[in-house]
Formats: sequence, C-alpha cells, structure tokens
Amino acid sequence: RLPYLYVGVPLGKEDFAKVNVEVFLDFFCPFSVKATPTMVELAKLDNVAVRVVPYPQPWHWEGGVIATAFNVVLKNHSSEAAAKYFVALMKNYPKFKEEGKKMSVGNMVKLAHSLTSGIVEMKEDDFLTEFNDQESPGVVRQLKNQIKYGRQNGIHETPTFMVNGTIAGAASSSWDIPKWKELLGPLLEAAAKKN
Repeated sequence: RLPYLYVGVPLGKEDFAKVNVEVFLDFFCPFSVKATPTMVELAKLDNVAVRVVPYPQPWHWEGGVIATAFNVVLKNHSSEAAAKYFVALMKNYPKFKEEGKKMSVGNMVKLAHSLTSGIVEMKEDDFLTEFNDQESPGVVRQLKNQIKYGRQNGIHETPTFMVNGTIAGAASSSWDIPKWKELLGPLLEAAAKKN
C-alpha cells in the first residue's frame, strides 16, 4: 500500500528546498532527542528544508507507541501542527521514559494526548480511536510506510541524516549549526550558481 501522505513532516517553512535534509528519528532514542533542537534551527536557514521521519527502533518498543501518537496528529492536522507536536513529544522524552519503565502503554498514550493541548484540539476519545486504527489510511499504516521508507533507504541507526537523498554518514546528533553549515555550504553555493 502506498502512503496517503508524504512520509515524515517538514520542520520549517518549506517542504522541499535547494538542500533537503531528512532525519530518521526514534522518539525513544536519546541521540534523536539530542539532535532535535539543532534540526529545528537548521530548518530556519534559507534554502534548507528539514523533514523528520519517525523511525522507531525494535529495541525501543516505546518509540513505536509515541510514533503512532505522532501519526494521529499528522493524519488529522496540518504539517505545521504536526511539527510542533513532534517537538513537544521530543521535549517530553524524560516523562515517556518514566512511563516506559512502568511498561504503561496506556499512560504513555494519555501523556501523548495531553501534549496536543495548545497545538491542536482533539478529544481524548477521538485520539484513542485514531491511535488504535489498524486500517489504511490509518495511523498504523502510515507508521509502517515510514518504517518501509527507512528500510528501503538502508536506515539502521537513529538518528540518520540524509542530504538530498543520500545518507550523510558523518553527520551526528552532536553537530551544531556551524558544523551543519560546513557540510551544506558547498551545496547551497552550487544551488545559488544555478539560479
């Protein structure tokens, strides 16, 4: 089945730009959490688009729960709202980690719903119905497509960064904006010469 939405969500003002960075993140990966603020800042640069793709790792069952919750918002609201929700989910990693220690899926889903407040309006019952939807074009189907997209691109670890469709193997969650500018600068210069 083909995805009903383009996989992932743009973090900034542009879906696609002269330089496109896709980042595969696991909501339960501390390195993915660490990379998120930099990706938000990177998306503010001119001619750079950043798209995040949920990619829960099998050893982080909690990441799948959170990614499914993310897809509830992505399916039912704008990309801008989904991007804000993505950041809120990542910022609350410590709370999710605590619930994960208790093996409490129900509490994790309730926490995920509570984070929609101020971003989107969605009743808890509606959120839970969507969360449990197993039918295409449901949120579980979208999560499967996100994972399929990662697998077809050879993604194993999170975070993994792709620049213009190619894995940037040296890129790291520890990189700051100057380091990203160092990598992307030549691409931006080449794109500017084409115009």
